[in-house]
Amino acid sequence: MALRILLASIESHANRYKRYIVPVLSVQIDFYVRVFVRIYTSASAMKNTPLKLSYVYQCTGCDSFHLQPIGRTIAKNNSVRYLPGYGPVVPQECTYCGKKFNMGGPIWSAPIHDQEWVTSMLADVKSMKSSYPAYDRISALLTTISEELPDVPLFLSLHNLCATLKCTSPSAVIFRSAVINAGYRISGTHVNPLGLKSDAPMDVIWDIMRCWVKNHPVKAQPADQAGTVILAKEPVLQANFARAVASLSKAQAKKVARFLPNPEKHWGPKVRAGRQITSKHVSLLGEAAINGVLNQEDNEESKTKKQKVEENNITT
Repeated sequence: MALRILLASIESHANRYKRYIVPVLSVQIDFYVRVFVRIYTSASAMKNTPLKLSYVYQCTGCDSFHLQPIGRTIAKNNSVRYLPGYGPVVPQECTYCGKKFNMGGPIWSAPIHDQEWVTSMLADVKSMKSSYPAYDRISALLTTISEELPDVPLFLSLHNLCATLKCTSPSAVIFRSAVINAGYRISGTHVNPLGLKSDAPMDVIWDIMRCWVKNHPVKAQPADQAGTVILAKEPVLQANFARAVASLSKAQAKKVARFLPNPEKHWGPKVRAGRQITSKHVSLLGEAAINGVLNQEDNEESKTKKQKVEENNITT
């Protein structure tokens, strides 16, 4: 969502100057997002902007989400008419669990990567492996991005689906096989190792999970729970969990690294400079990390004092 909100904002600002963007690479790395875009000038091409943006409706109970495009086109003879998108795409209550929807957007719902460029860049990086100290990190990131479905805007979390139903989680391979056997595509995402992007509608996803729960029963839950309402319905699709050939990506089959472990323990943003250290920081970051921050602050403070003394000596 962060990447797509950012791209929609850049597109909005570009349109004010009769320009539009084409994303080349959009990544979420560690604790920030970074996008690379090409900018073109064309007043006529700006008409396509509403086709690249959508509103998002996400259920507060089961996390099912739906996209509503802002614009649409109608082709007639050799001309194209640009019209507002149809809506609403969802009723007031979720058809799966009966809960309300949260609304967000507009977000960029068009592809966020140029897959040909990513593949070319990955090949160049591999050919110059010795030139990149962070080769493992770069190649893992580009490999994961090269396998993403470009035309699927958002991703699912298998663990979140299971948390809604209060059931044990199937392995990613089993779930991917069920989606593929149902006739749909599925891939991973570089944003989350547990994330899955698929063009299967939520009806199919929940039918697969209903079939999984039939083979792996769950404890009785309160009637008003989203998972209880979902499981009360019989699946229309009978899921096939047989291992599919395409359930493993090429990188997984070749055991190519796609996600690397954190470089150090307690990896994450450190305590802000000048902030009072509390027991909460110690429990979260560890004593070693806290001591490192304190030592760094002491060094910076001593350097500042030394510079002031030198400046005073020069002036006197």
